[in-house]
Amino acid sequence: MRSARKLRAALAAAAVVMGMLWVLPAAAEARFTPGPCWFTVPDGEAALCGTVAVPERRDRANSRSLRLPVAVLLSTARQPDPDPVLFLEGGPGASPFGTGEATEERMEVWWELSAPFRRTRNLILFDPRGVGRAEPDTDCPELDAVGATRGTRPQTREQRAAEERSAISACVARQQAAELDTTQFSSPVAAEDALDIATALGAQRVNLFAVSYGTRVGLEILRRQGGRVRTVVFDSIYPPDVNAQEEMAGLAQRTYRRLFDDCAANRSCRSAFPDLEKRFLSLVERLDRNPVDIVVGDHETRRALRLTGGAIIAAGLEAMAVGEAVPALPIMLDRAIRGQYATLAEWAPTNWLGDPEVADGLAFSVECRESVNTADPQKRADNASRYAPYGLVAADDPGRRVCRLWPAGHQEPAERLPVASPVPVLLLSGAYDPVTPPDWGDRAAATLPKSRHLVFRAASHIVTSSEDCAMAAAVTFVEQETVPATVCPGAAKPPVFEGP
Repeated sequence: MRSARKLRAALAAAAVVMGMLWVLPAAAEARFTPGPCWFTVPDGEAALCGTVAVPERRDRANSRSLRLPVAVLLSTARQPDPDPVLFLEGGPGASPFGTGEATEERMEVWWELSAPFRRTRNLILFDPRGVGRAEPDTDCPELDAVGATRGTRPQTREQRAAEERSAISACVARQQAAELDTTQFSSPVAAEDALDIATALGAQRVNLFAVSYGTRVGLEILRRQGGRVRTVVFDSIYPPDVNAQEEMAGLAQRTYRRLFDDCAANRSCRSAFPDLEKRFLSLVERLDRNPVDIVVGDHETRRALRLTGGAIIAAGLEAMAVGEAVPALPIMLDRAIRGQYATLAEWAPTNWLGDPEVADGLAFSVECRESVNTADPQKRADNASRYAPYGLVAADDPGRRVCRLWPAGHQEPAERLPVASPVPVLLLSGAYDPVTPPDWGDRAAATLPKSRHLVFRAASHIVTSSEDCAMAAAVTFVEQETVPATVCPGAAKPPVFEGP
């Protein structure tokens, strides 16, 4: 149990937040209701947990309310600064708290990660509508069930698509029977919900810390109510004026180009893996003509995989998305080229759409509305042709199959315009990021005059998860609204590749 001194400190910290609630009452639509935390609060720390009610529909009076779970990890300062850090999770459809048994482990990381921020201010975490513990439940267990039954024999594309259609149709029907309006999930709605949470907690201004898809929500906040934002840290930027569906092949080619150039420029890598690009492209062509059936994983994750040219490209991209795997990529590609597929094939993304860690319905609603349905088919085709053979990764794109069945909202053209704002913004990118490349950070920075863009040459997606200096720079930026010109000198160093 906590000592009396620690308990008094925790209660005092909580009183500060509750005092803010009384002094600055939330709007009628945004109500905070305190409740028990669903995770362990470490000794010496304190948290304020509960729910914030937001309107299901913002275009209708007397709309029913949805409850979103909120956790405020309280500052260790006696008098915290009034502008908290508001975290915006990626996905779409991911929860900052994790799910099930993973919640305790995830929260241990959050307590450690947030400690530098919490020396001066509180940190707000929340599940967006439709995600995790939030209302409504948009998950599609029908898809998870399909994935759980995968065997040790690969299915044809037609068999897989038929099972997907059945599962998605069942999920749509179930959610419609529950009167769930899937058109009410979008980046603008997510932005309004996030601001409602800040309002309900009494914060007039916030500091945004967003990762991946969360940066698109953060940019929408800047567009709509930038005056309420003091500083912004965007990690792995996804601006609204790009369409990932249209650029899929180019994203893949750009990331592989970085790998091949870095290996060729490194004497030991060049010597150990000569002509890596030429040999890899020959492998892609060979597998595209004659796919190889392989079983990967252990007894719990065992799954059958048909290794095609597109699948081997996708496997490399999945590995590149994890910064820790980048140094081993040349040797993984080299082994696959020699017919030793297992190590690289382990990274191949699953053929199934279901993911227990993601709220499927929320993800489908957002992606269909803002990416798949708005993509220009001609641009997709031109991109795939221009960056052949990397266009193979889009040949069996599940997004278009899903969005033919999923009832999503309509995106307004104005939402696809760049966001301009005078708010100080720190942009963080990884050179090996195949999902949100540094080019997108540059693009966003063009209309953010008080922005600074740091690119980490050996990093990948979500830089703050792998680069200590990136996290330190984020804390400094929130405190000082700037970072020194010499910040993170090691960011420019390319990866050190593993040898054979």
